[in-house]
Amino acid sequence: MRKWLAAGLMLTLLLSITAISASASAPVSMTVVFKSATLPADAAQIVQQAGATVVAAIPELGAMTVTGPTAAMRRLNSHRAVQAASRSLEMTLAPAQAYADASLEAMPDTGAADLYNLYQWDIKQVTRNGASWNLSSGSHNTVVGIIDTGVSQNHPALHANLLGGRNFTPDGPGGTVDPTDIEDRHGHGSHVAGNIAGKGRILGVGPDLGFRAYRVFGASGGAPSSRIVQAMVAAVNDGVDVISMSLGGFDIIGGYTWTDPDTGEVFRYKDVADMMLYKRAIEYATKNGVVVVAAAGNDAIDISHPPTVTAFLNAEYGPQGYTFWGASKEVPGALPGAVAVSATGPDNSPASYTNYGPGAIDLAAPGGDFQRYPVGDWYTDMSLSAYLGTGYVWMAGTSMATPKVSAVAALVIDQAKAQGRLLNPAQVVTKLQQSAADAGPTGTDPFYGHGMVDAFTALGGE
Repeated sequence: MRKWLAAGLMLTLLLSITAISASASAPVSMTVVFKSATLPADAAQIVQQAGATVVAAIPELGAMTVTGPTAAMRRLNSHRAVQAASRSLEMTLAPAQAYADASLEAMPDTGAADLYNLYQWDIKQVTRNGASWNLSSGSHNTVVGIIDTGVSQNHPALHANLLGGRNFTPDGPGGTVDPTDIEDRHGHGSHVAGNIAGKGRILGVGPDLGFRAYRVFGASGGAPSSRIVQAMVAAVNDGVDVISMSLGGFDIIGGYTWTDPDTGEVFRYKDVADMMLYKRAIEYATKNGVVVVAAAGNDAIDISHPPTVTAFLNAEYGPQGYTFWGASKEVPGALPGAVAVSATGPDNSPASYTNYGPGAIDLAAPGGDFQRYPVGDWYTDMSLSAYLGTGYVWMAGTSMATPKVSAVAALVIDQAKAQGRLLNPAQVVTKLQQSAADAGPTGTDPFYGHGMVDAFTALGGE
């Protein structure tokens, strides 16, 4: 039996629905970024005196998430120690299509890697049909931190390389968080993990790499940016080597207004705290030797052209009372220090959905496509990987391209460690760019950046 399943193939920025429907005096969630890169000693007192309540602190970045009335936000923005305080933005897994074929479960297991041999054209492309594994397949000395929906912990293709993780998502009564609960309720994170370090019926690009799961999305796929940034900091502090983020959205360099639908009051925000928070998080990661890889997004737009992105935001969220102005950026992939990844289909052509733009894309990788739908076995043009429980599913998106680049970065780091060398993030990224297979117009271009990621060449193969 074959069926369609709702799954997250792309992530877009969504302003909190709770915030949109709130009245001017109702409590709202806010991100507060202080001018200092670390929290002032009286940070909690500053928030309380403004009339807000601290929800979480991120001392490594000089930031807090707080809740309170909009008047508190005005007071915080006027405080000399505060760089910006604005309504918290939310990332969400946008509903899209993934294809599940129950016959995969019923198919006799003819031995390790049977589904790899049949269907994983994308992994074969990146590894040169497995030739890169003769140079390095990874080890648990090198760890990828996957910031996503968690992982199916007992999946036979994932559990051997799972090295734990943390949960930041409230699931319990009253919004309590069990920090040990990394179990996937969505499927997206398990699919990403299989692309990186699957080992069994499927194989990942680095089938012996270790990975840790940082669950920031629940079953519905929504998370405030501050929660994602908390996970980034935690991953760095846990000692991961690469952060893989199959997520992305848009943020503004300029400002936006929000008109309260109940009162008609207009709130104007000049600096967006979430943008600053992502910048600080990426800088914190790279300064601590961690490579950050992120999806370029699935909106089929030129993300290097700020007016295009701003127009996209206004079209999406104008009906909800928002007006954006100034330059907009894809986050976090387009921010300095992050590696932005676009997606390609089986023939190496740019995927129908991938974002693009001169200077906006660093590398391309197979993410799958569905242009042959509904002809024949069109779904095999997508990426097959692990899913909820013990299942497997086809998905397509820059979410599926990103983990392949993350895995190659980790393999390069692991190989260097085995040789007694330590590479910094800039050296790793340079190696990936210089070893990428040129595609499209010669040199860097809007769709492929420096080219298609190539594990074999990156590891020294010729």
